[in-house]
Amino acid sequence: MTLRMLFDQATYQDMMTNWPTEPAIHDLPDGSHLPAIVNAKLLNTYLETGCAPADEINVVKDGAARHPRAYATAGKLDPARIAMWRERGYSFQIRNLDRWYPPLHAMCRAIQHETGYGCYVTAFVTPAGAQGLDYHWDQNIGIVYQAAGCKTWQIWRPVGDEPHRGYKASNTQPLDELVEQLKADGPDLEIELKPGQVLVLPRGWVHNPHAFNQTEDSVHLTFVIRERTGFWIGEKLAKAAIESTSLRRVIAPADIVGDDALAAQIDQARKAFVDWLGKVDTQAFAAELLDTARSELEPDYI
Repeated sequence: MTLRMLFDQATYQDMMTNWPTEPAIHDLPDGSHLPAIVNAKLLNTYLETGCAPADEINVVKDGAARHPRAYATAGKLDPARIAMWRERGYSFQIRNLDRWYPPLHAMCRAIQHETGYGCYVTAFVTPAGAQGLDYHWDQNIGIVYQAAGCKTWQIWRPVGDEPHRGYKASNTQPLDELVEQLKADGPDLEIELKPGQVLVLPRGWVHNPHAFNQTEDSVHLTFVIRERTGFWIGEKLAKAAIESTSLRRVIAPADIVGDDALAAQIDQARKAFVDWLGKVDTQAFAAELLDTARSELEPDYI
């Protein structure tokens, strides 16, 4: 259960060497077991029975989310309230399915082992004629599998280079003026994603997904692939630098708060760090880092 459940062999092989930077649509490969292990019926059952973890549910309409008290009772999902919000056109985001639904846990761990990238899964159930999340971009690539119904994706090219974690995140930016400009310009791409199709949406691409023109509820899953970057390697190197005796030495208070003293300490620490980096056995460190890439459960911020 790997990326081959989402892509045919040729696409899979190409992705392993040429990671996508442009949106693309693919058909789910023949013989994929994905529809059997997760589908609209299963996800709706979780909502209708209240069996999904309440703290993994987000009830949202036109980009605005309800407080958990609006759909949970005594900390548990309330099926009657879920039905009420569905009737009012609210969408349901079912988060982190890989943490509590074993088949998707196995699939995400397999993806991580074959790519070295972390992975988590979020599902969206959107009533016909409605919208959940609106204009935003994501910090990681999203692989969107349309399980039932159709969804329209309006997509614009990135407005910032290489957003990552909290850096250049859309939820930290003033978006009102940008959204008005995007509406005026019109989308660079407009895609109607159909059941059985897979949309590859690289990080940073602005999108406005909705089911306004649909007559059936839309259900899709997004596999969020938490890509590795040079910053990730730098973090791991910095953490390993605890081995440096000079970097472990205490800095006196006067060398922190004194006039211009901290700049000198920064210079010394930088030199010590560079000296330590020059002694790193890159082959041995690479072997340790590969094991980390394939095994750590929280490799990046959600």
